[in-house]
Amino acid sequence: MGRRPDDAGDAAEDFAGDLFLYLADKGLLVVDPEHAERVIAELDRTLDIVKARLRRREIARRLRAAAGADIAPGVAKLAVDAAFAEQVTAGHWDQALIELPKYIEAFRIAARRARERP
Repeated sequence: MGRRPDDAGDAAEDFAGDLFLYLADKGLLVVDPEHAERVIAELDRTLDIVKARLRRREIARRLRAAAGADIAPGVAKLAVDAAFAEQVTAGHWDQALIELPKYIEAFRIAARRARERP
């Protein structure tokens, strides 16, 4: 596959998806297959949460734009909550959407390699 950790470019420092893929590709990420499956399941759940939060943010943005000055209190609260969450996470939701699938794939590779070992 030929991935290298420095292929990430400007990836957020808090994520290491490319590093995990590199280690898995080289056979250096060694994980018991059953443990890998548990990690993958948890990462899948986390990815679902990230997608839901990003959907909320997009819905809030669209509702705010459509409502203009006549924004209903419920819509205003959703918009404020979404904006606050984005400020607190400093764009990490978008980066997590990119990085979590890399972690999932790395653990799948590691589990597959572990099953192939004698």
